[in-house]
Amino acid sequence: MDEETDQSSERWALGALCDDLPALREQCADEPERRLLSRIEAEARARRPVRALLADLIGGDPSGTTRGPGAGLPGGGPGRADEEVFGCPDGACDRTAHGVPAGPFPRCGITGLPMAPR
Repeated sequence: MDEETDQSSERWALGALCDDLPALREQCADEPERRLLSRIEAEARARRPVRALLADLIGGDPSGTTRGPGAGLPGGGPGRADEEVFGCPDGACDRTAHGVPAGPFPRCGITGLPMAPR
């Protein structure tokens, strides 16, 4: 894998982790998985690579076609119209989230910081 593809995969993995973190926390109730998820969260906050660790946790490549907890139904979009779009607070990943009109900014699931308007 070349460096650009590897960076893109890491950005994707970081965004997927941020998106799926609440569900992963619920699903990782057993001690080994909970410890691994805590390590993944610490690595993500430090902006170090997490893709391989996520693969260990979910049993496959997180950028593959296997659906994760936050994937939703195939072909189904978020169904929102004209709300503001927000992105990663420090630009470390490509995750976006839609805000609620006149509502609070969505927060990064990893750092807890408010996401930045795009």
